[in-house]
Amino acid sequence: MADPGDRQRDAIVDATAALLQRSGAAGLNVKAIMAEAGVSRTAFYRRFDTAHDAVIALLDRLLGHMVDTNDDWLAGKILGCPDIVEPNLAHTGRVLAPYAPLMCAIVDAAGTDEQLRSAWRDRVIQARIVTTEAALRRDQAAGALRATLDPAATAYALTLMNEALVLEILGRRGGTPEEFARTAAPLWIHALFADEPSPR
Repeated sequence: MADPGDRQRDAIVDATAALLQRSGAAGLNVKAIMAEAGVSRTAFYRRFDTAHDAVIALLDRLLGHMVDTNDDWLAGKILGCPDIVEPNLAHTGRVLAPYAPLMCAIVDAAGTDEQLRSAWRDRVIQARIVTTEAALRRDQAAGALRATLDPAATAYALTLMNEALVLEILGRRGGTPEEFARTAAPLWIHALFADEPSPR
């Protein structure tokens, strides 16, 4: 049986997500979260010090779901060839699609809230950059990627591109994971496998 404290914590995080999606950062405060979650002030403050702490818990939950997108490549399978890029991106899209509207709400609210913007970048996006960079370094060391590839810069660029495409295609337009993968895959393939340009 679940601990009542855990259920209340989950209710507070769920309420934070609902308020962000409905009202953005402007509607996010402890009183509104308590009302949405149906918890007392005491119950809220037993679990969180501020509304921002509830947002951090929401971001950590979202990051947990993003870790679940660790497809074959991020989980350790050597990339080696372009053929697995699109299927892995489609898998990522399928896992993230249910959370894309929430991700849009968080990013939109972050435009007016410096704390939220920093938390999104530092906790969620940076974690994806680090994971991607590690996988690129692993594949480069195995000889699957060209030696001149800059894993740090490439991971940074591809992660930010994926973020923008997930938000636009899955979050704002309601597109499919396959559309996300078809859009992102050629850019990933070019970045990772294209021959070096010839010196002029």
